[in-house]
Amino acid sequence: MAISYEWTPEEQREYSLQKLFKYIKDYVQPYSPYYRKVFKENDINPDKLTSYDDFRKIPITTKEDTAADQKAMILQPKTEGGAYDVEDVRASLKAKYAWQTLTTRYMRDLYGKPRSFHERVEQTALAEWNPIHFHMSGGTTGMPSMATYTDHDLHNVVPYIAGMLYLFGWEPKMRGLNMFPGLPHLAFFQVIFAEFCMDHGAGIFHTCGGKAIPTEKQVVIASMMPFDMYIAIPSYMTYWLKTAAAMIEMGVPKPDPVKYAVLAAEPLSDEYRDKLKDQFETIGSPDVKIIEGYGSTELRAAFFECGEKTNLHLNPEFYFWEVLDPETREPVKWGEPGVICFSHIDWRGTVLLRYWMGDLIQGGVVWEKCPSCGLTMPILRPPIGRATRDFTKIKGARVPHMNFQNAIRRVEGVESFQVIITKEDEADVTSRDRVIVHLALKEGAEAETVKAGVMKQVKIDTEISPDEVNVETAEKIEALLFERTGLKADWVVDRRELHV
Repeated sequence: MAISYEWTPEEQREYSLQKLFKYIKDYVQPYSPYYRKVFKENDINPDKLTSYDDFRKIPITTKEDTAADQKAMILQPKTEGGAYDVEDVRASLKAKYAWQTLTTRYMRDLYGKPRSFHERVEQTALAEWNPIHFHMSGGTTGMPSMATYTDHDLHNVVPYIAGMLYLFGWEPKMRGLNMFPGLPHLAFFQVIFAEFCMDHGAGIFHTCGGKAIPTEKQVVIASMMPFDMYIAIPSYMTYWLKTAAAMIEMGVPKPDPVKYAVLAAEPLSDEYRDKLKDQFETIGSPDVKIIEGYGSTELRAAFFECGEKTNLHLNPEFYFWEVLDPETREPVKWGEPGVICFSHIDWRGTVLLRYWMGDLIQGGVVWEKCPSCGLTMPILRPPIGRATRDFTKIKGARVPHMNFQNAIRRVEGVESFQVIITKEDEADVTSRDRVIVHLALKEGAEAETVKAGVMKQVKIDTEISPDEVNVETAEKIEALLFERTGLKADWVVDRRELHV
């Protein structure tokens, strides 16, 4: 039985929890090297999990836990010479593989040669367990995470999550321009999954990012054929639109208007949306709808809004969701701010329970009927920030990094920027904090007016006065933004050796 999105929130939560318990009992307990050890060390009997309070006895999993031994996070039956304490494939699964082989799978090899029954059963089993796709995170935290997927995942789980793209208007007849870098990251492969793992995907042109196809060439491609949708990281979308506007002024034809801009991998505030809307209007797409996405390598999927500014719709069928207090790690009420945690349900490959994502959901997560699409599910309400990294103390004040970004984006005449937090004496951790803003001006903007506006707006929004506001070329700002990872823009960089 599958979940119904017309059930009440209480019915969905109970279904999700009970499905999770069965999954832990049938798959995680026997075949997860990491969680078998966790259950043993904490005296947890998966057969006796009956309530959320029981489930909370399982310790939270962190990035440090996964980095210690990523192979131990992969579900795997016992094999000859295997390094982990896991069970043999259970008899009930062997019977399932035999039945599947008799009815549907792998009757012949690729060249039409008949295969033995034993060979075919073995291949049926491998489809469930053998990882056939791998990718990693961008490593922006210094600890890249690995995700593995089996044939089971790509046929039985991923299509249902990728299919949630239909909520905002994705249709098989549409064409999309995927600007995500062609790298072994979820950001790129989520689009691939949506294209190939649904019964009816959509036509996608994959640019593989600006290093593979220069941005100027992408703009020319967009002007040659109509696209309904652009898919990108927000910071690259900003740069792409600026480049397109400059090329249009030089005589390059305008791209056809796009219906949607699907943006993920970076927080997207209202100020950021407004800036992007203005940029889209300059290239002839005044009615574009900006759809925010949210995902991570550990999640193994991404989620989206059902419409512009309708908040992010989460899947309760293949995930169990928690929102916890960032300090006590106790559950908060639905709708209150907290750090989001998830547990996989019915996945193979890399599987995590109670994974601490570190993302502070300032608008909380509500579990209710969406007034836009009419479906009931958990709905994540931005803004989203890191529970630790995106907050810092400056001159004694606790300041969210996003506040710097929003403040500067409100100032007319700012094209792009980067905020540097440092010390007066970088060798002395006790010296005074300094905040330096580097910015590029829009054409025609007066430098001193913009600098004064940035000083004033940053003070209003953060209670911190910048020590310097420096005007740089747009090229230098772009280089600074992508210097560290080449993937995501570093709008705020804290260079202090000690965060006070």
